[in-house]
Amino acid sequence: MILYGAAALAGICGLMWGADRFVEGAARLARRLGISPLIVGLTVVSFGTSLPELLIAVTATFMGHPDVAVGNVVGSNVANICLILGTASLFRPLLIQSSLIHREYPALVAVSVLAWLMAKDGVFSRFEGLILLGAMALFLGWMVQSAKQGHVDKLVSEASETPEPAQKEGLGRPVTYLVMGLVCLSVGSRLLVWGGVGMARAFGVSELVIGLTLVALGTSLPELATSVAGAIKKEDDIAVGNVVGSNLFNTLAILGIPATLVPLRVSSEAFHRDFPVMLLATFLLWPVCRSWKAGRQGRVNRLEGGALAAGYLAYMTYLFVH
Repeated sequence: MILYGAAALAGICGLMWGADRFVEGAARLARRLGISPLIVGLTVVSFGTSLPELLIAVTATFMGHPDVAVGNVVGSNVANICLILGTASLFRPLLIQSSLIHREYPALVAVSVLAWLMAKDGVFSRFEGLILLGAMALFLGWMVQSAKQGHVDKLVSEASETPEPAQKEGLGRPVTYLVMGLVCLSVGSRLLVWGGVGMARAFGVSELVIGLTLVALGTSLPELATSVAGAIKKEDDIAVGNVVGSNLFNTLAILGIPATLVPLRVSSEAFHRDFPVMLLATFLLWPVCRSWKAGRQGRVNRLEGGALAAGYLAYMTYLFVH
């Protein structure tokens, strides 16, 4: 039991450190090759915090634990909205100043409903995986086009403000960071899946519950750090935009990529219990973030944030009690 716990903890640490090194290396290499900082911000940096979920989903799928892969995605999306956004708003109320809730949020609702409908037959097929990845490509293309036309949210601006490498920097350091990041991500994902599955069997809970709780929380730590830091720095759009962007990437890419490699099974329990919870959390973003008074900015206050966090704790309690 101690060995499984130590492996899971080491896996979480490896995923966090590996994702950080990989993103830094990829951003440095992209700029070294002359790729636009805007493109770097919208792709490598914006979605860098979701790399742990991606590696976990692929690793769990190939190791024969589809419930861990699906639970990780659904659990991460619920944690991003309820726990992470709720926790960030407890530090200070979050003002919604950008068009994010009017532009990216409808896309999140649409892809969440689409994923739920795809899961109805108990499997994400290769064709459905390709549909999800195609939707991801379309969304990125739309974001790039909107940014080029001048519709740039603070989320995009912040993501584009990664440190510029020295002009004379060679390829050695970026490539080293990339390799180190990939190695740590690969090893960390295997350790977390192995340790998580071992703990599930030791405690007598299902692999789905471990995916929804331990694995999802472990892989959501980068989003938690980013959103809390955004709230403390008064970059409110970063805190909210990080949640919406991460959930979009989770639903489209992290379900789509494993499904295109191996059909991804979805348990009846996940479809009837956990997908609806994810949809409910997604729908709640609208009344929580929008303003109900004309001329007033939308905001997530401490009361609403506390309710989101309390709802997440209630969901976690229900998973273990039942």
